[in-house]
Amino acid sequence: MAKTCKELRDEFIKFFEARGHCFVPSSSLLPADDPTLLFANAGMNQFKPIFLGTETRDYTRAVNSQKCIRAGGKHNDLEDVGRDCYHHTFFEMLGNWSFGDYFKAEAIDWAWELLTEVWHLPAERLYATYFEGDEKDGLAPDDEARELWLKYLPPEQVLPGNKKDNFWEMGETGPCGPCSEIHIDITDDGSGAKLINADSPLAIELWNLVFIQFNRLADSSLEPLPAKHVDTGLGLERVAKVLQGKKSNYATDLFVPIIEAVEKMTEHRYGSIPKSKIKNPKSYDRFDAMDEENLGDVAMRVIVDHAR
Repeated sequence: MAKTCKELRDEFIKFFEARGHCFVPSSSLLPADDPTLLFANAGMNQFKPIFLGTETRDYTRAVNSQKCIRAGGKHNDLEDVGRDCYHHTFFEMLGNWSFGDYFKAEAIDWAWELLTEVWHLPAERLYATYFEGDEKDGLAPDDEARELWLKYLPPEQVLPGNKKDNFWEMGETGPCGPCSEIHIDITDDGSGAKLINADSPLAIELWNLVFIQFNRLADSSLEPLPAKHVDTGLGLERVAKVLQGKKSNYATDLFVPIIEAVEKMTEHRYGSIPKSKIKNPKSYDRFDAMDEENLGDVAMRVIVDHAR
């Protein structure tokens, strides 16, 4: 039986607690003392002072599930909500952090262990990307991350990515660094290699491992941080979709009860697509259906997303 989102959240937290991480509750969606953000848009927001070296905590490793909103600014998914099956304005970001403690090797090893040994995702369907470097910023390719991934994956599943996809920045200024993303191919025939970093619903990013090494200044220059940190983010809704065998986030146990409640209020039945468009009637799941021409379903996904 597929695991529920609650079970997956709990397993993630316990996995990292067993590896010396302190559980830190989700911060408020309204960031405290940070005029650069309207809403908390990532798990690292509450740890920003640690990355900048202006604050310390009594732990060097942390794990949590952060409630996030992305509806404006640098990380803005608003226009995609409802029109696809995997972007949301509100979502949960599972994350583990190292504050000047471990770095790339442990972050990659533990991510691989959780995904393949605990959750049993097939290695042949996983792809890792690494930062290819950027001449303008004077940044070299992240060959260290590439070599670490080659312990687990063949070269054709370890792919370079540009600054847009593989250099993470919270906003116009602040802590940042190269990142390594883990994608999964959920095409029916395993042909998703060409879809990596192409915003395809069939080859989605699951987990982003960010290696925070720099601070972006107001003049756009980079300065090295006092210490190197790890900041990772794994979308709960996305990993639940994969582990529950769905194509759409809206078909998971997080969303189906809300869809059913909206159906009762609106009398619109979600996922009612023409029989001619159903490829396999025996395995048809109306909550997992995706008909972009059905504007009623698009509207319902928007309502369900915003209602959370």
